[in-house]
Amino acid sequence: MEELPEGLQFRMESPVGPRMRIDGREVSYFSGTSYHTLHGHPVVIDAAIKALQAFGLGSGTHAAISVYEEAEAAVCAHFRCEKAISVASGYLSMMTLLSALRDDYDIIFADERCHFSVKDALICSQKPVVLFRHRDPGDLSDQMARHLGEGQVPHVVTDGVFSSTGALAPLDRYAHLLKSYSYGMLCVDDSHGVGVLGATGRGTLEHFGVEGENAHSAGTLSKAFGGFGGIIPASKVLAKKIAATGAIAGASFVPIPAAAGAAAGLRLFMKDQTILQALRGNVEQMRKGFRSLGLSVPETPVPIFTIQADVDLRRVNKALRDANIIVKYMKAGGYADAPPVETLRVAVFSSHSHGQIDELVSVLRKHL
Repeated sequence: MEELPEGLQFRMESPVGPRMRIDGREVSYFSGTSYHTLHGHPVVIDAAIKALQAFGLGSGTHAAISVYEEAEAAVCAHFRCEKAISVASGYLSMMTLLSALRDDYDIIFADERCHFSVKDALICSQKPVVLFRHRDPGDLSDQMARHLGEGQVPHVVTDGVFSSTGALAPLDRYAHLLKSYSYGMLCVDDSHGVGVLGATGRGTLEHFGVEGENAHSAGTLSKAFGGFGGIIPASKVLAKKIAATGAIAGASFVPIPAAAGAAAGLRLFMKDQTILQALRGNVEQMRKGFRSLGLSVPETPVPIFTIQADVDLRRVNKALRDANIIVKYMKAGGYADAPPVETLRVAVFSSHSHGQIDELVSVLRKHL
C-alpha cells in the first residue's frame, strides 16, 4: 500500500458519508467532523458546480457577488443575527473576533486546552492572557479574582465543544461568574457546536441559554453544514468593529463554489428538522451501546465519543478496520485537548443507520 503523508491515517476515495470508500474498500465511517455528511450531499455538490460554472473559482478582487450574498443571508437566517462575517477559514474566526473586540476588554481568561486556532488568536489579540484549568469554573473564578484590577473587564474564551474528546464547556457557569463583572464578555469557538447543539442547532450558546449582547461565538461552515469557511454571527455594531480591523479588507474571500455549497448545506439543514433529530437519536443509541461495554460516556448531545481502555487501542483500531469500520486513533496528547493517554475518537453522524452503530458496538465488544 502507498505510504501516506505524515499524520494521515487513511486515503479517502469518495465524498464523505456514513458509508464511503477508503483505502480501496467500502467502510462505515465514524470519524471526522461532517456531522450531517452534507459535504457529499448531491444538492451541495450541485450548488458548488453551478456557482463554479457561473463565476469561476474566485473573484480575484473584492466584489459584490450573489453567491456571497446568499450565503450571508442563510447564516443570518439560521443564527438570527443582523450580519454574518465570513473569513477564509474557521481557523481565523476567533482571531478576527478577538481582534475586533480588543478595546472592549482588559484581560483574557482562556481554557488551557483551547484549540490551536484559539491559542493563536490569543497571541494576536495583544492583550494579557491568563489560562484557567480545563473546564473548571472554580479555577476561572479564582483566576479572575487574582488578576483583575478595579474596574477591569474580563473576557472568557473557550471552545464550546472540545474537538478531540467531545467535552462540553460549562458555559452557563462561566456566564454566571461574569455577572459579577460589569461588561464581562464570553467568546466561544463553536466550530464543533454549530449545527449540532441547541434546539435549532445554533450551538453551545443556545444549548446553555446564554445567548446575548455580551456572548459571542465564532464558528465554521466546514463541519456540520457541509461547506467551507469561517463565520461570525454579528450585530451591525460588531460587524463595523471587524471591518475597522482590516481583517476582511486584507484577505481573500472564500472560494465561490465553497460559499455556494455552504449556503446550500445550511439551507438543507434549516429546512429539514429531522436532521438534528436523527443526530440526537444516534448519539443516544451510541451512548447506550458504549455504556453497555462499561465505558464512561457523558450525558450530552455531543456526537463525539472518546474511548479509553486498558488495552492496546492501536490493536483495537486495526480490528475495527479489518471489519471495515473507520474511527480515529489518537496518541497520548496528540491534539489540542487530547488526554495524556491514547484514545479512540468516534464521531456519530445523523446519517448513520442504527445497524451501523450496532455493528460498531458489537466489534468493540469483542476487542475491549
